[in-house]
Amino acid sequence: MESTRAELLVNGHNTPQSGYAVSRISHLKRLSYITMKKLAMITWLPAIAALTLLATGCATSNVNPPEARANTGYVDFHAEAATDLCWEVTRFDERGQDFHRVFSAFDPPTDGILRLAFPPGRHRLRVTFLNRVITQPAEVELEIQDGRITPVRVSLTEAGTTMVESKEVNRGGTARGHHGRRTKIDSDETAMYRLSAAAAPPVAYQPKVRMSYAR
Repeated sequence: MESTRAELLVNGHNTPQSGYAVSRISHLKRLSYITMKKLAMITWLPAIAALTLLATGCATSNVNPPEARANTGYVDFHAEAATDLCWEVTRFDERGQDFHRVFSAFDPPTDGILRLAFPPGRHRLRVTFLNRVITQPAEVELEIQDGRITPVRVSLTEAGTTMVESKEVNRGGTARGHHGRRTKIDSDETAMYRLSAAAAPPVAYQPKVRMSYAR
C-alpha cells in the first residue's frame, strides 16, 4: 500500500496540496490503493485552498474555432514574456458579489494564447497564474462584442522574493514487507510577481495562428 502527500510552506504558512486521486479496488476482501500523479504547483496564495475544485471542471475551455460562433464573443489573454504560464481566470458575479472560476489549467497554452468564449456584454475578469507566486492578480473590465476578439495583455512585475519550502511525505511498504514513512523537504528562493492587464480594442475574429501576438 502506497500513498503520497505533498505540502507547501510559503512564508511560514502550511498549505496542503490535495491534487492527487486515490482509486479503491476491492477483490476477495483485500484492498489496495493506487495513487495517481500528484500536483505540486505554486499558485497565488489565497487560491491554494481552492485547488481541490479543479476536479469538477471549469465553465469554459481554451477554444480556437475556425469561425466565431453565433452570439459569442472572445477574449485573448496573452503575456509579454513567459510562455510556460498556467492560467486561471475568474469572473465577477453581480448577483453573488463574488468571483467565480471560469478557467483553470496546469497546462500552458501551446501557442501562448488563452482564448475564452463569453456571451456578449460587460464582464469583469480577474487573472492569475498557478505556477507563479502572485502577490496581486490582474483585473480588467471588458465590453465583449459578438463575433469579435478582445485582446488582453497581462504583464508580470517582480515584487520581491520569498522562500518556498515543499515537503513530500511518502508512506508505503518496503521490499521486506515493512511499513514506513519518508519525508523529503526542499527550500528555494522564488520570485514574487504583481500582475496588471491592459485590453486592446476588439478586432474581427481570426484563428489564433493569425493573431499578431501568437507564438
